[in-house]
Amino acid sequence: MRKNMRWVVFFSIVVMLLSLVVGCSDSTKPAATNSGTGTKLDYPKKSIELVVPFAAGGGSDIFARNIERVISSKKLVSQPLVIVNKPGASGSIGYAYTAEKKGDPYTLATVSSSFYTAPILGQSPVSYKNFTPIAGLAMDTLLLVVRTDSKYQSVQDIIDDAKANPKKLNVGGTSGTSDDAVMYYAFQARTGTEMKYVPFNSGGEVMTAVLGGHVDMAWVNPGEALSQLEAKKARALAVASKERLTALKDVPTLKEKGIDLVLAQFRGVVAPLDIPADVVKYWEGVLEKLAKDPEWTEGYLKKNMVEGRYLNSRDFSQAIIETTKMYEEFLSKVKK
Repeated sequence: MRKNMRWVVFFSIVVMLLSLVVGCSDSTKPAATNSGTGTKLDYPKKSIELVVPFAAGGGSDIFARNIERVISSKKLVSQPLVIVNKPGASGSIGYAYTAEKKGDPYTLATVSSSFYTAPILGQSPVSYKNFTPIAGLAMDTLLLVVRTDSKYQSVQDIIDDAKANPKKLNVGGTSGTSDDAVMYYAFQARTGTEMKYVPFNSGGEVMTAVLGGHVDMAWVNPGEALSQLEAKKARALAVASKERLTALKDVPTLKEKGIDLVLAQFRGVVAPLDIPADVVKYWEGVLEKLAKDPEWTEGYLKKNMVEGRYLNSRDFSQAIIETTKMYEEFLSKVKK
């Protein structure tokens, strides 16, 4: 009897061990884990909003939709990432909407130049201090573009005409706090010219205005003008990057033309304040995978002539502070 009991106990232990092994090896549906603990993170349970503080068609919208495309294509997140455009007030409406979702891990927002500049100029009720940095992803520069049949064949043509006709040339842009507005003021300060700034809701609207002859020129992100450049409906006269863009080798930099101006905005993703630290780690991991994926590097960065630059939450937080200081110094000189 005692011998039989020993066998019963032995087989019970074997069954328990086998059940543990089977349970641990069940990986049919991988779950997010808490960083450092290996325990499951019960997130996300529902769709996530990715707020774009501008209308569809502009650089911020292109950036967001490529993030969504790669995440969806590669199944990097188990729930849908939904693009929500909230244009208006130089991006302030979208950023205020996001900041109000304090503690909500289901709301993210794209970062572009207005994230930095609007608070500096007193045009936004929120600043970077109202957000949780998630990750930096790309540096996006600016092109000076005109319609193909424009009389302006070079940057110098524009400078000469602007000096001869102060405040007569119209320059399209997305808002008074965007990078194109900063470049508008900086270009005039460096060249001793005066022009007129005409704001629109997005880069897509700006390009439509250029092609329709409603404005003489515009500073736009390369991705916003790409299709029109390829269709020969628009021409690029200069680029504000340090070096010529690989895809536009025939377009000179401003520095080559004797104008000491280099400007690029740091695009990234932020969330409201007080979201769980484990959710920040989760999105860091997702966006780091995205940043390395060929669909991102080829389908977004290369295609839109954007420089990839991934930074995790901590490093992006520091970059945001440094970028804000840069804009503070730059705008203080430009607006004088």
